[in-house]
Amino acid sequence: MTSTPERQQPLDDAELRHLLPPAGAPAAPLGRQRQIEEFLMNEITRTPETTHAPTAAPAVPVRTGARSRRRLLIALPSAVAAFALAATVAVTTFGGPEKAPGQDERVAAPVVQVSVGDTAGLAGAVERISLAAAAAPDLVLRPGQYVYIESTVSHLTGSIDAGSGTPNVWVEKPHQRQVWHSADGRTGWLTEEGKSPEGGKALESGTGAYLNAPSYDYLRTLPTDSQELLQKIYAETKGSGNGPDQEAFVTIADLIREQAVPGKLAAALYQAAARIPGVVLLDSATDAAGRTGIAIARTNAATGSRDEVIFDRSSYAFLGERSVQVTEAYGVKPGTVTANTAVLKRAAADAPGQQPGTTKA
Repeated sequence: MTSTPERQQPLDDAELRHLLPPAGAPAAPLGRQRQIEEFLMNEITRTPETTHAPTAAPAVPVRTGARSRRRLLIALPSAVAAFALAATVAVTTFGGPEKAPGQDERVAAPVVQVSVGDTAGLAGAVERISLAAAAAPDLVLRPGQYVYIESTVSHLTGSIDAGSGTPNVWVEKPHQRQVWHSADGRTGWLTEEGKSPEGGKALESGTGAYLNAPSYDYLRTLPTDSQELLQKIYAETKGSGNGPDQEAFVTIADLIREQAVPGKLAAALYQAAARIPGVVLLDSATDAAGRTGIAIARTNAATGSRDEVIFDRSSYAFLGERSVQVTEAYGVKPGTVTANTAVLKRAAADAPGQQPGTTKA
């Protein structure tokens, strides 16, 4: 496993303010989340004596952001004090402190057989997936409408008591998530079981859309030539994440996860993914709703986790995503499913928080 270079100095207040979103903002975009995660893993490698954990603080859950690829935020037992500080930073970025779930909200981490995957059938599968995407009708928003995405999600997550240093790791019970995004991506609404207040919460963003935090309008500005698109992705994500190839693959997933992607662009994204070194085809992968299909996948050498983008075996429609630990890292065994999602519905809604096809009261 490739180790993360140790940071020579901890982040100062100015750096942290740069990484963290403004108060009331939705989950930080993936680029910021990845910076936070790299900081967290760097802090884990430092000795507890060099890092001061917060005192008299409640248990701090650590979970990934709403629109990000799930990242492995689990501490090594020997770095509990360092992790306590990093965990506090991460949870501030990803939505604010909240109580750890009760036992009925946790499940045993699923463990699957790790298949190798290959490139033999990759080109043909991606061609069929791309043709299906291009042929599907585009979701068109009228002025003032919102993109609505309904999903089932589950992630490996954890908490650490900043006072005692006691770590706790669990897998979330699969639960429903509904999100509304305005066309420009600056406003929206989120309801997620156990994660948002009853009735949901407003989402606001003061930043413009970009590759890892796309909006409906932004997606319509991207090139639909796969080679040109991939060059743009490499150029604009240079220096981020765990290597350019992994970052490019993750960025493609970010673009399709919770948005209404035009069919021609979706086709180009899938074709671009197939051009990335290390991408393979998996014969079988199961999403969070229990639907089994094929997957385009790539293993992150730095974390030992494989990201899988899953498609229906017959229609080739996008189903969801899964992350599976391929090699042991941070105490997570091979075959452990560390994240699983299933997109159940994409539609246009007339207002944030309002179900598609209904009239606002």
